[in-house]
Amino acid sequence: MRSQKLIILLFLLNTFNAFSQTSIPSELMNKPRTDDFYKLKENNAESIVASETNYLRNETYINKWIFNYSADTIIRGKLLKNEELKSVFEYVLDYDKRIIDMRVNFFSPNVKNDKQHIRYKFTDRAKILIFLDDQSEIKSKIIVDMDSLQSPIRITSVNSNNEIQSKETADYNYRTNTYNYKVYNYYNEIVLNKTEYYNKNFVIEKNNFDDITKMFWPLSSNKVIITFEYKYDKKGNWIKRIKKNFSNNSVNIATVVKRNIKYKD
Repeated sequence: MRSQKLIILLFLLNTFNAFSQTSIPSELMNKPRTDDFYKLKENNAESIVASETNYLRNETYINKWIFNYSADTIIRGKLLKNEELKSVFEYVLDYDKRIIDMRVNFFSPNVKNDKQHIRYKFTDRAKILIFLDDQSEIKSKIIVDMDSLQSPIRITSVNSNNEIQSKETADYNYRTNTYNYKVYNYYNEIVLNKTEYYNKNFVIEKNNFDDITKMFWPLSSNKVIITFEYKYDKKGNWIKRIKKNFSNNSVNIATVVKRNIKYKD
């Protein structure tokens, strides 16, 4: 039960807040990269509509992403929840299909004119998120340093004057599948110090299309298993995916995603 609640919480945080923030747990959670619904085997799409039905204990809802490719490396789209507009976005991709520039307008009854413009830079051992204002001036940065296994070991938040605002660190023990997680505040005081679970060998099986079919939930200490069942089109891109969670001798369907892909040719 605790693992299911953790999965649901982290999923919701990832869906609606990943545009603006990151943390060591969220970086680890996203390492499987199973929710990049805009990605295809080849960049020959005109548009993708991805509808994801989420089955929670007390609620079922649908997230819908609409991706329109104005070029192979530029995507403009929107996100809706139960047909209610949540955000409008523009992605610029590099040739590895990673987002290197993202502009998002969020829509909420409580917040008006909520915008984010983030530029991403990548090296072999780091990822930098650069937050820009309406004049494309730097507001702040988040620097994610990684080890040789691409696991985040330090996340540093700095303001426009390069003053450190907060910091997180992770010290991994890959033999025990754990890491010591520390969070520091503006005064470099430790405000959180705990041991967390992370399984770097989370992939169990892949299919002939190189898509994950079975994996451990990376942050689960009791080895929650997740499976994916796919249906593919003639170009080798999946158009339906059923995700199931196996935990405590029970199984439940977590999500069903359908992708309507319109190709250029």
